[in-house]
Amino acid sequence: MRFSLRNFLVLPFLLLFLASAAVIGWVSYRSGQESLEQFQRQMAAEVGVRIAAHLDRFFSAATHVAQSNAEALRSGRLNPARPDDLQRQFVGQIRHLPYLTFVSIGLADGQYVGATRLLDTNEVRVMTSLKAEGMTIDTYRVEDDNARGIRINRGPDFDARTRVWFTRAQEAGRASWYPVYKYKPYDSLGIGVSLPVSDAQGRAIGVVTGDVALVQIGRYLRAQSIGRSGVAFVAEPDGKLIATSQPEPVFRLEGENVVRLGIADYGDPRIRAAGEWLRTNDQPSGQRFLDVGGERVLLDVRHYRDNNGLNLLVGVLLPERDFATTFHANLKLVAWLTLGIAALGALFGVILSGWLARPLNEINRRAERIAGGEWVGDVESRSAIREYAQLQQSFNAMAASLREAFSGLESRVSERTRALELANDELERIATLDGLTHIANRRRFDLVLQQEWRRCLRERIPMSLLMLDVDDFKAYNDEYGHQAGDDVLIRIAAVCNAAMKRSTDTAARYGGEEFAVILAHTDAEGAMRVAEAIAQGVRDLGITHRRATAAPIVTVSIGIATMMPDVRESAGGLVGAADHALYAAKRAGRNRISRAPA
Repeated sequence: MRFSLRNFLVLPFLLLFLASAAVIGWVSYRSGQESLEQFQRQMAAEVGVRIAAHLDRFFSAATHVAQSNAEALRSGRLNPARPDDLQRQFVGQIRHLPYLTFVSIGLADGQYVGATRLLDTNEVRVMTSLKAEGMTIDTYRVEDDNARGIRINRGPDFDARTRVWFTRAQEAGRASWYPVYKYKPYDSLGIGVSLPVSDAQGRAIGVVTGDVALVQIGRYLRAQSIGRSGVAFVAEPDGKLIATSQPEPVFRLEGENVVRLGIADYGDPRIRAAGEWLRTNDQPSGQRFLDVGGERVLLDVRHYRDNNGLNLLVGVLLPERDFATTFHANLKLVAWLTLGIAALGALFGVILSGWLARPLNEINRRAERIAGGEWVGDVESRSAIREYAQLQQSFNAMAASLREAFSGLESRVSERTRALELANDELERIATLDGLTHIANRRRFDLVLQQEWRRCLRERIPMSLLMLDVDDFKAYNDEYGHQAGDDVLIRIAAVCNAAMKRSTDTAARYGGEEFAVILAHTDAEGAMRVAEAIAQGVRDLGITHRRATAAPIVTVSIGIATMMPDVRESAGGLVGAADHALYAAKRAGRNRISRAPA
């Protein structure tokens, strides 16, 4: 059986180009898939860490206020026999800590005093059940000075000792989280920490609480960027949902009964698939891909725990399509280009075979000499030698073209990588600055506080902390508007920043109208000088405040705490001492400086 020379020459060229295209396409596909999966896993982990950090700030507000109130009661700074003092304390805390929904105390005789934040309007109310008023749970408005105003609702009989949070704290004998429950006045689930309190003689005073509305977690999740269409959820270890990034609620009412939805019962199919997987795994943590309706979705699950027994699951779900659109478009382009090159190679082989169509004996002689290692020989047809040269030049040109293509691709990858690094650096810088005042934010404050505490501990040097609060700031906002209030915060932040004379000094916005100043290697006298400079600097601004109670201009109250760091203490003790000193300055009439006891 005889075959034409053209067929024998065209077929190897065609197979060579197709094989090269297949290898290059496969390598490019696998490399792209691995990079895509690695980036998807990294983004899911970053979102999960960010959510866990927010949960830590969120739940620590309730823990901090409960522990602070317990200490105030034990030390005698708060008198449980004076409901008015309790009400003012709780209202002030609600106003200064935006995450809190309830702050309360149930006394040993069943009386109750608490403050609550309305979730829809953010207004603060006082709720009491006192023997002098018939032991009914009554709701009151709050005056500008945090005092109880007129009664707006009279409720049923109420004995704090019968409540779950009261009995749970007594059984535990320490700070502990009570179960998630549905607020009666609000369309939200809530959870809180309760702590039993006794006086110096061991007599029970009652139980203090700090409570947060879980709807706030849902709002935070919905405000986050989770890929293009990713979702996130927070749930208890038994699978009952706390919050999701979706608008669908995590509970429903059946008459008077509250039915909480589990992860596997939720409406979103991705969250539901995650719930089915979690149900079959004893240690649900880490990352894995799930098949949801034929689509690959990455699930990142991690635990969030605190020191008081709170244990939650944080889940992030990222669909692969969010990252694969551009990848598939580029892959399709590479495939078309590769097929085009293969077609051109086949055409080139056909043309070359036509030029090499010479008598069989001449081709045999050339083949024998090539087999012997000679590329030139006694070939009568000079055109045949030129075809070999053209073939070699074509291959060289094609190789150079491929090298240039790969070189350009590497350059673009390097440029994109550098741009991504710069963007990450900028995001990290922005993440540690307060968006309004452009000084350090709470996250930066917490980081610097721990760093400086450890440094002062190693070097055995004192450390001071100033806590500042703008006096009558709510009244200023009500009188002049929130835009003017923002301008006041910006100018006060500038005064605080100007008072920082050393690179280790840090001024930060602590939250709302509160600022904090970290002064490492600074004793009490040095801290007092900085505090006086800031207080005078704010007064020198001369910002008119017609509704101020301490002066006709905007002023600040400052609390100072100085400690010699010790391994038995933590930086939280320094914050607590400065915070107590700040409250002392506020109670003493504002526009003044108070120093915590040494």
